[in-house]
Amino acid sequence: MIFAHDIPSGSKIYFGKKAKIKREIEHIASEVFENEEFEEIVTPFFSYHQLEALEEKELIKISDNQNRLLALRGDSSIDVIRLVIKRLKSEAKKWFYIQPVFRAPSTEVYQIGAEWLEGDLKKIIEINKQIFERVNKNYALQLSHIQIPKIITELSDVSLDDLEKMRIYKFKDEYLLKLLKVTSRDDLKDLSIYPKELRTPLENLREIANENDIIAPLFVAKLRYYTGVFYRFIEKNDLIAMGGEYIVDNIKSVGFSIYTDNLLKGIDG
Repeated sequence: MIFAHDIPSGSKIYFGKKAKIKREIEHIASEVFENEEFEEIVTPFFSYHQLEALEEKELIKISDNQNRLLALRGDSSIDVIRLVIKRLKSEAKKWFYIQPVFRAPSTEVYQIGAEWLEGDLKKIIEINKQIFERVNKNYALQLSHIQIPKIITELSDVSLDDLEKMRIYKFKDEYLLKLLKVTSRDDLKDLSIYPKELRTPLENLREIANENDIIAPLFVAKLRYYTGVFYRFIEKNDLIAMGGEYIVDNIKSVGFSIYTDNLLKGIDG
């Protein structure tokens, strides 16, 4: 039986103190973005292009009045860039949004995010950190490169699924066993021990990482559109933010999303 006060599993409700804290965090993020000369955008709830970002099983799908496939917005990045370039025809390159995305079967995910056309990844990470600093939080930063797992599958018999599930017994090559032990920038001082195909992405990670950052070269990302280095801010088992490099319509861009509900866990107790 569904009662009148029931809400679907995965949906959100905010009230009282929690609603106030959420609004304050979003206001702080807006200030940080505006200080960094980002403009705000709110994109449609419905999109034609979500399959470029997510697997079909993750989308909440419907049809438009011409029976074309639509999905509730499951990710904001590609829509933001395309709308800015093709519809708004704006010359502004820095954009931020504060809005939810939706995943099947009925999950709402509130996000604070930014997209920077032709932007700098190190700088966008610093902007991400600024927001955390303003709410007195400090999270572990993990850096990975989307191309490394793909290259490994071409050089060995290890599949992406093997990497994702860490089937170490399939790691026969010595360089794979060495990559398993990589956790910091110092571990990548000597790249000559790795196949030449892996040296450039490993060098990219070394250049982006700071001394205390965690490097996870074998991590497999779920999002489809990352093209280079990507990162995650994590606390215990919670993903607090995720961002990285990607290309939309031949424009190399960077961006991130903060997962508001996971951030709230550590603030409102």
